[in-house]
Amino acid sequence: MPHSEAESSAPRVGSISEDGEVPMSVRTRDAAAVGILFIVASVTAILGGSLAALPLEDADYLLTIAGQDTQVISGVLLLVIQTVAVVGIAVLLYPVLSREHAGLALGYIGARTIEGVMVLVGALSVLALVTLSRDQAEAVGAPPLGDVLASTYDWSYLLGPMLFFSVSALILYPLLLRGRLVPVWLSIWGLAGGLLLLARTIAEMYGADLSGLAQGLLAAPIGINEMVLALWLIIKGFTLTPARHSAPAGLEHTPR
Repeated sequence: MPHSEAESSAPRVGSISEDGEVPMSVRTRDAAAVGILFIVASVTAILGGSLAALPLEDADYLLTIAGQDTQVISGVLLLVIQTVAVVGIAVLLYPVLSREHAGLALGYIGARTIEGVMVLVGALSVLALVTLSRDQAEAVGAPPLGDVLASTYDWSYLLGPMLFFSVSALILYPLLLRGRLVPVWLSIWGLAGGLLLLARTIAEMYGADLSGLAQGLLAAPIGINEMVLALWLIIKGFTLTPARHSAPAGLEHTPR
């Protein structure tokens, strides 16, 4: 095939060829992009959550927010970037994960989308607190509406970056393991980390008062795993074995 014809027929990012295979150049680009988005999502979640939520730990948090509204708004903007990143991860992974199970691949997109929505709900509640703080800066204590908004942030955090993130991990890593898309040890590590975070989330939803050490021990495995996975995807990419895969549902397999 002439060079010019090969370039004109090259598939776009995320496309799947007629025989059901994700082309090497495509999956390499997508893997690197997913790895970068994993890093972006983690960094923005940590920085954004810290900037936006730390003032809520003060007893007179409205007064604190009133004096740190620039910091809080910056944190909210980082949370918006986090939302875009987590949804982008799921979208870019779909062509590869759907080779293993199209339904679960869609479920992964759904879980990460809900996670992003919950992050935005929390971000909006913090922005509402910024507005409320400007009106109540001279008041003593927090009005009832402030307590409701603060509680909304807390619950949206538990439901989004905790619960639905855990669920997404329990979808992602079995698919990675089934297809041997990354090393087995990395998939098992991620699956175990997702289970630990889910256990912590359920415990906290039912009112368990976990120590900071316990919270960290339950969250660290999946957090570290995501960074290792991100670096692996950037450096190594996915491992796809054509002989083990057939085309996703809706695509016919064409013999070569």
